[in-house]
Amino acid sequence: MQKRNVQFIILGFFVLFLTGCATDAREIDQRTMILGMGIDITEEEEFIVTLQVPVITPSDGGAISANEFETITGKGPSLWDAISNIEAYTPTVLFFGHLKAVVIGDTLARQGLEDVLDLLDRRAPLANQVYLAIIRSQNEVDEFLNQESRLISLPALYLERFFNADQKLSRSKEVRLFEFRRDTNMVGNAGTLPFAYSDVNIVIEDMALFHKGKLVGEFTGSQAGKSELLKERKLDNMNYTLEIELEGVEVTVSSRVGTTVDIDFEKTNPVKLTLDVSGKAEIVYLSEHDFQTSNEHLRKIEEKIEGKIKSDVEDVVKKAKDLNVEPWLIGHHIWATDYDYFKTLNWDETGWKESDITTTVEVEIEQTGQRGVLEKKKLGR
Repeated sequence: MQKRNVQFIILGFFVLFLTGCATDAREIDQRTMILGMGIDITEEEEFIVTLQVPVITPSDGGAISANEFETITGKGPSLWDAISNIEAYTPTVLFFGHLKAVVIGDTLARQGLEDVLDLLDRRAPLANQVYLAIIRSQNEVDEFLNQESRLISLPALYLERFFNADQKLSRSKEVRLFEFRRDTNMVGNAGTLPFAYSDVNIVIEDMALFHKGKLVGEFTGSQAGKSELLKERKLDNMNYTLEIELEGVEVTVSSRVGTTVDIDFEKTNPVKLTLDVSGKAEIVYLSEHDFQTSNEHLRKIEEKIEGKIKSDVEDVVKKAKDLNVEPWLIGHHIWATDYDYFKTLNWDETGWKESDITTTVEVEIEQTGQRGVLEKKKLGR
């Protein structure tokens, strides 16, 4: 008898769990699926939320398809008020489970992202995997989310596929919600997010620099790539086009370089940091097509590439020092390695800004991409 009671109790738990799952069970046409969300703020300090949703329409055979999209915008004194105002005139339930990207206006980013991160943290269906991006001031956020690319119709899907495609330009890097939250919670309270804007096409390049939740600067062009190198300790496929004189001839050389960096520190005050950059390169273009590269030529090209990388690394470090922001977790590494020593550095105020940094670069060209020039002979008579 006691065994049967236990079985009834277990069965009751299963029934309870099943009914709990059924409360939010809805057909797809009963949901408004949010794929992209844009957030900004007006001059009157009102939040603007724009939601990008696919338009679900019946297709031949009774199936449903989503080949178009619409954007819906709402305003309010808080982010949740703005979303609630959108819900007031949507016929179905807003569903954030398929959210791909959150884009944030330049104006709001400079004021601070505390409200945005709080909303994203508290909203249960939001995944930590969503991409974050900052929209440059030349675009309004709703304007960006209305931009239809000739390649991919939904801007939110464009962002997702752009970053999933493993970009080779090294001018921007994808950042997900959990990564940004993690970085800004480290001892440096700093992080980076990619910039995006729309002109004729959607463009994603450069990185926005954040300190204590506010946009304080940016890394542009090759600086964005070097920032990625210092953060990830590795950078694949950075492109360089340089002019170099070989045997009295001005030659244009394009190369693709993959680099890694080792960062070491000495326990001095201020701290001495050494950035040892090493890389492998391949030549992808020579303006003098018949020019046969020798070992001496290769060494000159390597020295030119090394000088350019060293200059780029020093530029991005100087910019971060001028802003007194260190987003590459160098300070956090020192903190984790020797906490007592880290406390003596006063990292936030002067420790990073006054650090003594030495950069060394060594690059080896592994492939010239040059094949033997075939001698052409007349065939036949």
